[in-house]
Order: sequence, then C-alpha cells, then structure tokens
Amino acid sequence: MYHTTTYRRGISTTGLVLGGTAVVVLIAAALLGGGGSTDGIQIETDLHLVDIGEFEVSIPASGELAAHDQVELRCQLDGNATIMEIVPEGTEVVVGDILVRLDDKDVTERIRSAEESVVSANNQVETRTADFAIAKNAKESSLAKAHVSVDQNRLALLAWSEGDVVAKRNQLSLSLRTAKKDFGRLEEKYKKSLELRDRDFISQNDLEQDEIEMIRAEAQLSQSKLDQEVYEKYTFERDKQRHESDLKQAEDELDRVKTRTEASVRSAQSNLDAAHANLESKHERLAQYKQQLVNCAVVAPAPGMVVYGTTLGGGRGDRQEPLRVGSTVSRNQLLIVLPNTERMFADVKVNESLSGHVQPGQSAVIRMDAFSENVLTGHVDSVGVLAEGGGWRDPNRRDYSVKITIDGNGDLSLKPSMRCQVLILVDTVKESLFVPVQSVHRGERGSMVYVAESGGYRPALVELGRSSELFVEVLGGIKVGDQVLLRDPPPGTVFEIEDTTHTSEV
Repeated sequence: MYHTTTYRRGISTTGLVLGGTAVVVLIAAALLGGGGSTDGIQIETDLHLVDIGEFEVSIPASGELAAHDQVELRCQLDGNATIMEIVPEGTEVVVGDILVRLDDKDVTERIRSAEESVVSANNQVETRTADFAIAKNAKESSLAKAHVSVDQNRLALLAWSEGDVVAKRNQLSLSLRTAKKDFGRLEEKYKKSLELRDRDFISQNDLEQDEIEMIRAEAQLSQSKLDQEVYEKYTFERDKQRHESDLKQAEDELDRVKTRTEASVRSAQSNLDAAHANLESKHERLAQYKQQLVNCAVVAPAPGMVVYGTTLGGGRGDRQEPLRVGSTVSRNQLLIVLPNTERMFADVKVNESLSGHVQPGQSAVIRMDAFSENVLTGHVDSVGVLAEGGGWRDPNRRDYSVKITIDGNGDLSLKPSMRCQVLILVDTVKESLFVPVQSVHRGERGSMVYVAESGGYRPALVELGRSSELFVEVLGGIKVGDQVLLRDPPPGTVFEIEDTTHTSEV
C-alpha cells in the first residue's frame, strides 16, 4: 500500500541553478523521447542508475580577462597639448611604433627661448670668471704691498734698536765723558790759577778767564748728563713706541688687507658659482624642453594592442569622448594602454563561502562569452587577501578576487575585459557511489533519495560526502544498481520511509 509523504527538495552546495536546469532538460527529453505525460512513474530519463565512478568537484566563477603585462602611456608635456596623429584603437603594435603625435609648436618655442637663456647665462659666467680673476690678482697685489710695509717697518725697528739707539748712546756717553774730562781739567787749572794769583804770577784777568772756562765746562757736563737722562727716559721710549706702533699698524693693515681681499675673492667666487648654477639650470631646462619635444611622439615601448585611456575611464570624467585628432590632453593624462594579449589571465570573483577551497596551482577551465564554443585551460595564480563587498546592489555579498592564468590562447583573439565563465577544479572524487544533485531531497530526518522499487518509490536516507555542481558523493544509504528519481515523485507513489539506512555497496 502506498503512503504519500511530503518532503522538500535538498539544496546542493553550489549547484542549485545548474541542477534545476539539468532536471528541466531531462524532463524535456523524456517528453520528447517518450511522448507521454509526467503523471506516471515509468519515464526512463527521470531515473538515474547508481554506479561506481568518479567526478570532479569544481567551483564556478565569472569575471573578465586582463593582461598580465601592460604598459600605461601618459602625456608627459607641461600644460595642455593637441593630438595631431593617433593610431586606431585595437591596433596590434610592436616596439618603436608611433602611437600618438602631439602638437610641438609650444615646445619648439620654449626650446628657442631656453637656448637664448643659455647663451645669456654663458656670457654671465664668462664675465663672472673675469671678475673672479681680477679679484684674485687684486688680492695678491694688495697682500704683497702690505707685506712689504710690514717688512719695512720691522727693518726700521731693527735699524733703530740695533743702530740708531747704539750710536746715540755712544754719542751721549762720549759727550758725557768728554765733558767730565774737560771739566776736571779746567777745574784743576782754575785751582792752580788761584795759587798763581796769590803769588801774583798771573793777572786777575787770567784767573777770571780760567774760572769762566771752568764754569763753561761744568755747564757742558751738566748738559751732557741731562741729554743722556732725557734720551734714556723720554726720547728712547718715544722712538721705541713710534717704531713699534708703525710695525703694529703695518701688521694690522696686512690683516685688514687679507680680510678685505679674501671677502672680495669670496664674493667674486660666489657670483661665479651662482652664474655656473644658473647656466646649469638653463641647460637642464633646455634638456627638459628637448625631452618634451621627444615626448610629443608617444612610441610603443613594448608590443601589445592599443587601448585608449578614455575607454578605460582614465581621464577627468566618467563619460568621455574617445581620443581623436584634435583632442586636447593634459599632463599625466592616460593616453594609451598596451596590454600584452599573449599572456592573459581571468580575473574572477568567488563567494567567500567557497573561497577556502581555492588554492594556487589548481586547474581551471575558462570559457569566454565571445567564443562560447572554445574552452581554454588555466591554473589558479593567486587568491585575494581581503574580501570585496557587493556594493549597494548586494551589501551582504562578500567575494574574493581570484586570478587564473590562461595556459594558452589557442589561436583565439583574446582581449582585455572580455567576459568569461570559469570552473575551478578543487577536487576529484574517485571510486565512489554518486548521484545527481537534483535527486537529493531534504526531509525531516535528513538527506534522502527516492529509489524506484515495485512500481513506486522508496525514500532512502543517505549519508552524503563531497559534491560538485552536478553530482554528490553517497557514503551510505543506497547500493550499486539502485535507480534514483531525478524529480519530485508523483502523488501516491511513495512508500513509507524506512527507519534504517542501507549501507552502500561498493
């Protein structure tokens, strides 16, 4: 006797949509092949024969293609420039091809002005060089003159101290000795004349004459002593201070000349250095303008396919007109991107609930929307470190970015930003029982399948293992040779569920 029981469908880990699609395809095939209705239970395509085999566990993802290597070319001119020539977008170019030619009129004018500035700066350097040489010569001449003055005053001091002083002292000493000698002689003569006068040997006049000569000699002796004393106490010290002062002033003047001339030379040197710096600056500015003249022709540094910067939104607005002849571009504006289409990768998003199964090195198959009949192979290159939000459309969604390197283009003309679908192969289930995911249902007592038996369907509790988009591993509950239903059973065709679970026979 049949017992009708209501169960709800089980949900696979990642394949609800594809699983449901497979059911629709199978039922449609049954309708077309069997020509019957779905009310009965004898539609052969609704059943799956349980057997031992293997299947691959994969994670689906979608995204777009990108190039591993790409070169960004930007406007390197100061200010704005007008495009005079530009290669058509999508063109495959090689190294050295001219991609963009910019108007060089302003740059040429800057170069002419800069060349004039260089000539003027060079003339200034020559003038400052001459001024520096003159300052050095003036320094040497002034120092030589000051040194001569010092030497002359030093010699004058030596000549005075070792010549004039000695001679003067000798002269004064001789005068003093002579005066003493003369005074002693005349004093003795006067004394004898007194004796002779007392005896009337000489006249009074002769005596007085001898007395006058003695007085004169005494006065001369006193003058000689005074001259010697004045010289030693006053004249010598005065002359000494004068000569030493002359030497000190000459030495001080030498120091002043050194300071003054060195300052003049340093000033001339500073002016010359400034002139050289100015000339160097002018040369650098001229070199920059010449480089900008070279930059007016944007040349491909690597092979690749031409993509305009406006196509990628790399300019000053979200919506821009494509670059063309006559377009005005500014400094550092993205002009062209050259992606190397020989080395492409798929940049896809994987939900955070599945991202833990993705590891670098895993195999993957890639299908481009533009080439839906072609399938390429690849491998996981990297998994993003941080999850990205779903934005305002789905704020609760969290995805990880996964880069999958494509092993080869397969003669396909791949381009960046092509949409693609990817299956990342994370595991392979071997030598196991498995059933399609659409055959698994979720009941109050756990996962179950409907096994065809005696004209009806027996609910069988099953223990599940690993799963893919299409299949799920069965660890227990059914055996090889069982047929499981791939859809909901018709009303009145379900046996009462058993309390025990069969052990799968492998």
